[in-house]
Amino acid sequence: MSVFEMRKQQQDLARLHEECELNYLRLHQIIPDSLALGASYSLHYQDRPRSGIRFEIIEVTKYTCTLLMTADRAGPLWLPEIEVKVRVYRDARMAEVIEWCTDRTIPWALTETKGMQARDEKWQWNIFLSELLSHGLRHGMTELEV
Repeated sequence: MSVFEMRKQQQDLARLHEECELNYLRLHQIIPDSLALGASYSLHYQDRPRSGIRFEIIEVTKYTCTLLMTADRAGPLWLPEIEVKVRVYRDARMAEVIEWCTDRTIPWALTETKGMQARDEKWQWNIFLSELLSHGLRHGMTELEV
């Protein structure tokens, strides 16, 4: 099923939770269980060693941690780096996007469109996270930076 077809369907909470669970599993392959505040991990692409995805742990609580993911610019110079904040729920084994590009926070439920937000915006950003992680796992290797 294409992303376009998924957007046309009614987005329900169960499907969002399923995607968040898959994102947790993908992240778990990159980042080990022991999470320390300030730890950094990188996925460097094998064919381009100077580019990739960087993960930094910016908050750790009893049941959650927050990661700042930065994907290096791979396109034109006017295209900014991608920055995504991800909250990892260790007890529920889920990971969800909570903010992107440092200027927009995703509300829990979008019941009406405000400005440029779409009803399925939370869904779109979690799908984007899954594609970014899947691409990184297919084409990269992990290394720890302390």
